[in-house]
Amino acid sequence: MKRRNFLAGLGGATMMSNTAEAESSDTQMFMPPEWAPHQACVMTWCSAESFYGEELVTWIRNDQVRIAEAISRFEPVVMLASAKDVPEAAQRLGKSAEVFEIPCFDTWARDTLPTMSRGHAGELNGTIWNFNVWGEKFEGYGADRALAARFSGAFDVEARTAPIIAEGGALETDGLGTIVTTETCLLNPNRNPGMSKSDVEQALKEYAPGAHVLWLWGSEQDTITDGHIDGIMRFIEPGLVVAEIIDDSEDPEFHDLQENLKQLRAARDARGERFEVAVIKRPRWDSMPERGLDFSASYVNAYFPNGGIVMPSFGDPDRDSEAANTFAGLEPTRKIVQIPIDAIAEGGGGIHCCTMQIPA
Repeated sequence: MKRRNFLAGLGGATMMSNTAEAESSDTQMFMPPEWAPHQACVMTWCSAESFYGEELVTWIRNDQVRIAEAISRFEPVVMLASAKDVPEAAQRLGKSAEVFEIPCFDTWARDTLPTMSRGHAGELNGTIWNFNVWGEKFEGYGADRALAARFSGAFDVEARTAPIIAEGGALETDGLGTIVTTETCLLNPNRNPGMSKSDVEQALKEYAPGAHVLWLWGSEQDTITDGHIDGIMRFIEPGLVVAEIIDDSEDPEFHDLQENLKQLRAARDARGERFEVAVIKRPRWDSMPERGLDFSASYVNAYFPNGGIVMPSFGDPDRDSEAANTFAGLEPTRKIVQIPIDAIAEGGGGIHCCTMQIPA
């Protein structure tokens, strides 16, 4: 498959030519919020038959095609695929995505690709978070451990390696200096053993970048990501967030999500202002089809392409509709596209987990 700098073709910049320029941009990097304009969305074609089995990978790829088709209504989609999978990915995706050959394993592009920023002159920068498979939980992820660096080199992205272990799904930003993350994830010994909260916070401020880090509790019940923020709350615009709760007090995650909501309502952003917090209720287990224990039923784990919101449905008709209506009411100028992602959700993730935006 052809190899080229697709970012240049979409208006992106190539690598900077000297060290002085690189140092200058490091101190003036800007991480746009997800609702800001994008050049493109990048995804990674699932090649994890050894992990999930061939049948489930087939269903995961069906979901990936559905996600790519939905996002392509709003912006270009780039799909990375291992050499053996390029023909199938290209055939199945058709005009909805441009496929590039690069070794990758699983579908979680948000965590395995660099987190993108822009420099003072508009050049594209990437932060490599040293992906360690969510705290060394699973085997077989060698290609994904190296994907951030490989992607940066193959597509001429100026990249910096952070001094901490994190994932893109663990970070949320408002574009005005506020970074939100969770204690259960980034302070977990399986990520950054021996590092203090202030050590991790300083690294986030420099490499995310931002001026103010807001720590929410997270989730002890999320045994895969240890409480990624993108399954708990999302910024919709500066000062406005959507947070998820569960209304069943017997649900294991009920108290964690209530604590996060309490902290959000009491918090202030980098400007010293309180947040306006909208609440979405997760689907009810007894109203959905039968689901596995790791099923990730998070509505806020959605992607915000140019002019749209691509979000999941889970088979609880009332809650699916309520969640879509909440997003539509908060963002009336964006078109809401709601799609089922059952196979991806069974793997513990969502639409946001499968995507990484390239800021314009």
